[in-house]
Amino acid sequence: MPFYSDSVLDEVRNAVNIVSLVSEYVALRKRGRNHVARCPFHNEKTPSFNVSEEKQIFTCFGCGVGGDVFRFVMQIEHLSFVEAVQFLAGRYGVALPKGSAPVPGSVADGTTTDVLRKAMAAAVELYQRMLLESSEARGALAYLDRRGVTRETIERFRLGYSPASGDALIRSMKEKGFGVQVLEDCGLVKKAEDGTRYYDYFRGRIMFPITDAQGRTLAFGARALGDKPPKYLNSPETRLYNKSRNLYGLSYARDAIRARNQAVLVEGYMDFVVPFQHGIENVVASLGTSLTPQQVELLGRYTHEVVVSYDPDSAGVAATQRSLDLFLEGDFRVRVVRLPAGQDPDVFVRSSGSAEYRKRIEESVPYLEFVLDAAIRNQGALDDPKKKVQAMNAVLPYLARLPSAVERSDYVFQFARRLAIEDQQLLAEIRRAAQQKKMRLDENAITAASSMKLAEKRLLQLLLGHADLQREILPLCSREDFEGLAAARVFSALLDEFQENRLGSYEGFHRKFAGEREQALLAQLEIEEVPESPSRDTAESFLNALRTMRLAVRKQKILAEIAEAAERNDDETLNYLFEQRVLMDRELVSLSRK
Repeated sequence: MPFYSDSVLDEVRNAVNIVSLVSEYVALRKRGRNHVARCPFHNEKTPSFNVSEEKQIFTCFGCGVGGDVFRFVMQIEHLSFVEAVQFLAGRYGVALPKGSAPVPGSVADGTTTDVLRKAMAAAVELYQRMLLESSEARGALAYLDRRGVTRETIERFRLGYSPASGDALIRSMKEKGFGVQVLEDCGLVKKAEDGTRYYDYFRGRIMFPITDAQGRTLAFGARALGDKPPKYLNSPETRLYNKSRNLYGLSYARDAIRARNQAVLVEGYMDFVVPFQHGIENVVASLGTSLTPQQVELLGRYTHEVVVSYDPDSAGVAATQRSLDLFLEGDFRVRVVRLPAGQDPDVFVRSSGSAEYRKRIEESVPYLEFVLDAAIRNQGALDDPKKKVQAMNAVLPYLARLPSAVERSDYVFQFARRLAIEDQQLLAEIRRAAQQKKMRLDENAITAASSMKLAEKRLLQLLLGHADLQREILPLCSREDFEGLAAARVFSALLDEFQENRLGSYEGFHRKFAGEREQALLAQLEIEEVPESPSRDTAESFLNALRTMRLAVRKQKILAEIAEAAERNDDETLNYLFEQRVLMDRELVSLSRK
């Protein structure tokens, strides 16, 4: 049975333009007589959500939901019909009758979402007044000042301070007519373990109001002052607040996100507040590192292009990788910001400025490059072919998502170059996997021989096939020459034999490495025809090629360390690394002349 007459409902309905209303939640595009968008109520790649301005209705041909402005608000805001009427009447300035009809929402009622919203709004006012006016909050203000947060920003985002007494909020809210049950339903108070009293949930903390997309406070994030654990304390889940369904700062950022058709996703409250204060207004925070499908769906109402800018530490990198799957499932275009080690977006903007942060956003890398970078870091030195395969296996599931075969092929070429994959058989296996959208390469299926460098193969074949070359070449060698090679153990065995005044042979090494991977390698080398002449010069050229490759790898490592030291402004380390690079260059020049 309706709470309002048809005439009242018509008055509210007529005050609302459904296109304007829906545009606050999704990016509509005109198509013929209607407006279309991706449906906010289910995941889809092709827009099937239609809004008719002429008929003031909406429908989705994908999931079947549809109706008028009341139905849309009920679905999008999770409200009852009566609450949807009140929501729209308040938004569009329609006065509702106050007769004896049982319209929920008074402070005394204490059961509706409207009352909870009023209580949260009152709590925001109290916390902000405490921050700006109470002597107890001087430490909180000083902390915000050190973090570069201005008075204007404090007021804009309604930052506050929760008194440490334990009952300041309860007393203040009771004076405003809010019962303790309402406060508990809001997550503002908590019952003591003995059940005899209630106390304030937040005490002695800086308060960050968490709002919905319309700017209504749902919950709080609270930062401790000093080392008091936990560092951050968030509201519990309530009838108003579900952490997995909200993004911090969205109500402030949504217009800029729509205008730029791009969102910058950060992790924490200050990572949102400071960049926004400095003009980066298309930024939202994920309320922690565990992004959820519901948050991705919410962001998808405003854009399908996201730049992830989580902290560059190991936890942030792992969180970025977890977020990729969710964004790709939601058909987002995803890029990742690279920041210096130890600098989150808050610190970077304060130290380097908003212009430099914008530049980093513009230079953000495609998600595939980020995944490969992370895989390379995880593997460490790529001196083992299997490590290169493992790095590629981290990327292949993401490559498989690319619809274009040409694009997949281009990425394979780029990544093979990054991983210094020279072996044509291995490269062919990777290309085949990418074209067939395979999720991984079978490491065991890649033979030992195919993982060897050409110079490594030929040098071994010459030495094992021609005993006289062992007498000429092995005295020139050290174990360092063969570190990290696929056949390192075979070369080491050759040197051991030579030191004992014996010469190595295929037959002897087959016995020595019986049942091990090196035996398969030896069989492949022995059967394969060697096109090069068995001369000392030829053998030396292969040895020098291996040394050049080893030095080149070391040089690349030094260059990477130089870049890291430069970001840290570590002059002492930089001077040492520059000296090492000069020595490395001299060795490379010397080898090139042989």
